[in-house]
Amino acid sequence: MFKSVLIAAVALVAAPAFAQGAPESFNGPFVGIQGGWQQDRQKLETGSALTSGTLKSDGVTYGGQVGYDFRLSPSTVLGAEVSLTGRTGETTLNDGFDSYELRQGRTVAATARLGFLATQDGLLYARGGYANARYTLKDAPFEASEDRDGYTVGAGYEQMLGRNASARIEYNYSDFGKDKFSTVGLPNDTAELNYRRHAVTAGLNFRF
Repeated sequence: MFKSVLIAAVALVAAPAFAQGAPESFNGPFVGIQGGWQQDRQKLETGSALTSGTLKSDGVTYGGQVGYDFRLSPSTVLGAEVSLTGRTGETTLNDGFDSYELRQGRTVAATARLGFLATQDGLLYARGGYANARYTLKDAPFEASEDRDGYTVGAGYEQMLGRNASARIEYNYSDFGKDKFSTVGLPNDTAELNYRRHAVTAGLNFRF
């Protein structure tokens, strides 16, 4: 008799939960990790084509993110995310007399994304927002660091792997502004040094 009453009670409690079905994908908080390829570009532009050029430096990027997704409609997702990443490698600069190392340090980004469900558990999205990157110029034994504000935009695809996990791949372009200065020996000429970045990363999110 007791077993029959217990089974009936469990059934009554479980019935509403089964009736609600599985929770909506891409709706709620998440925390995750990411890694991939990153290329930093420093482009020097002056009035003289002989002194213009672009330096490229490839490295491995790694880090993590925390965010929240909100289902605006059955097929639309609005999300917010904060990420912290670093990267390996450095750029070697040579002015003909000395060599310098330009290291790309940590990057903090706060972005929003808007996505549309391509399938029930697959999200296509675009991302954009604020980013701050640290650059360190080293000429042993001296070094100086600078934090540069900028923006980042990108696009990606995220796939639910189960009820509490999802995987994504995305591309991002970042611009951290430029420095203006007079060129050596040409006081009437100016130069601009631009700081730009391309990155392709894969990530894994754990959802709550």
